[in-house]
Amino acid sequence: MQIITFNCPGEFDINRFGNFDLFFIQRCPADMLATIPYSFDYIENYSGRGLCIVSKDESMLKNISNGEFSWYNESADNTQGKHWQTLTTYIGPGCAHPTPYKFINGLPSYPEPDGSILDKHRILQTKELINMIDISSMLVGDFHSADHQLEDEINLTKNNLVNHIEYGTFTCNNGYVDSIDKIITTTDSLIVISNVSVIKYDREDPVGHWPIRFELKTILET
Repeated sequence: MQIITFNCPGEFDINRFGNFDLFFIQRCPADMLATIPYSFDYIENYSGRGLCIVSKDESMLKNISNGEFSWYNESADNTQGKHWQTLTTYIGPGCAHPTPYKFINGLPSYPEPDGSILDKHRILQTKELINMIDISSMLVGDFHSADHQLEDEINLTKNNLVNHIEYGTFTCNNGYVDSIDKIITTTDSLIVISNVSVIKYDREDPVGHWPIRFELKTILET
């Protein structure tokens, strides 16, 4: 299965980055939904932006759940986190494996200078996301920090989790490319992630997140 995940800076052509089976979008502009020629599920976080899962196979979207963090700032701007999405499906020849596989699309909030959102809120929302991960699930999203900077409560290694992205995914204002986006599974996952690549493309402002492409299989398919 070919998957792309993108914490996008604005509207874009869904076909721009090549073929895919599933496309997970964080901060998806509501205005671009009318241009998506495939089936999708969208939930708004704040005015004009939200989470979106796009699938070329409409049947894949039959089992989608949308949830809400236990805490969020009701008056936050539309780059902050409020909801998460889960897509549950069966993968593999004949869907013989009895375990459903779950894909989680999420974006926790980040601290605001005015104190309306604090690090403790980021940690709380991030912890709620990683608590959803088990051996048959995968999470994609932006944790706003590199793996080694994550606090103990959400440290991936201490939670028996692994991030499959080894490259820079976010260009900072000073030109440094940080790695803050995630493709996370448990260390003993039934899901196999491979061929992860960051897609760099021509755009007017290089600052921000880049799309990430990867392949997903289960241990039954390897």
